[in-house]
Amino acid sequence: MLENNEEVRYQVNRCSRCGSCREVCPVFLQAGSEPWVARARVQLAGAALEGQLPFSRRFGEIMDACLLCRACVAHCPNGVRVDELVLWARAEAVRRKGLSPARMVLLRGALPSRRKLALISRMAALCQRASILKNFRGMKLPAFHTLPFTHLYRPAGLKKPSFTVAYFVGCMTQYVYHQSGRAVLKVLEQNNVQVLLAGSGCCGMPALAAGDLKTARLLARRNVENFKKLGADFVVTDCATCGEMLKLYGRLLGDEEAGELAARVQDITFFLVHTGGFHEGKVRVPLVVTYHDPCHLKRGQGVYLEPRKILAGIAGLTLVEMPRSDACCGLAGSFGFTHRELSQKILRAKIENIRATGAQAVVTGCPSCRLQLASGLAGEGAALPVFHTVELLALSYGG
Repeated sequence: MLENNEEVRYQVNRCSRCGSCREVCPVFLQAGSEPWVARARVQLAGAALEGQLPFSRRFGEIMDACLLCRACVAHCPNGVRVDELVLWARAEAVRRKGLSPARMVLLRGALPSRRKLALISRMAALCQRASILKNFRGMKLPAFHTLPFTHLYRPAGLKKPSFTVAYFVGCMTQYVYHQSGRAVLKVLEQNNVQVLLAGSGCCGMPALAAGDLKTARLLARRNVENFKKLGADFVVTDCATCGEMLKLYGRLLGDEEAGELAARVQDITFFLVHTGGFHEGKVRVPLVVTYHDPCHLKRGQGVYLEPRKILAGIAGLTLVEMPRSDACCGLAGSFGFTHRELSQKILRAKIENIRATGAQAVVTGCPSCRLQLASGLAGEGAALPVFHTVELLALSYGG
């Protein structure tokens, strides 16, 4: 996050307006007009900073239409942090104008309350059982659970573990993808790693992305305190978005304790490859898969080779790389619902790349990407399952 006006000005001035971001911005490639590309957002942020442009509704629409995928940042010859400029613009708009009523209810009413989130999941599950809630704004929804993951599953106790980790269970695993959580517990146990459940609430990324720094810091502080009580060697998560957010806690909170915690956060695939180690399973998994790189994992955390090394260690499994495996799937949190048409266009390009591989299944490391890809594949009549990387490793361990 950019902390002051000088940092914002510095990033704006680094932009040479070369337009190289036009080649990779998923929104611009679909929308095709200048306001929707990174260099335009950089210049708009600069104008707003200098008081030459109001934080108007149109300004907000342009900033909200950014996926924060960082494709432009990775491609920019000057390394302009467009994502941080967009986050600054959103936060400044909230500071000046406040949150909309809907975002106030969601971000400050529901998000900080584990009880309310669990209630929402329970209500969604009951509605699904009554065939009331199968889709939302055109997206095919996965099955919600009536109880959170941490209420149903407990890690095994190990006598002499090689490491002790705090497992941060993100909201999607907590309320939707219990199979990912079970796989994490199984894989870590099989590799002699003691797991402690972190009593997880939201990581805070939805609030940060919406410009609500107050709620983001509240959730960050709460999670830091929870992790401190556990005293684990590392913090692991199976969610790319949560992992990136947890790594930002030092900057977000601006204190040494949060920074030390952030330094110990590792994606589950990074932990298995570089820290804890993992053994190959004895059960063959005869499957041809392709891998989708989540933006928050590859560009956000630099985790790219690790999932592939795990897949390569699964007997019987074949990985076929898709074209542009790191292209955004188009969900990006609320973007997939607030900009549905754009999101679907971006998703269709991803689905075409998946189908071109001839794979039997898709693998990824982000529950939100999983939701988007599964919905898109179903909508295109391609009934391919979507797995988390660790689920396939757990399958190779048998049982």
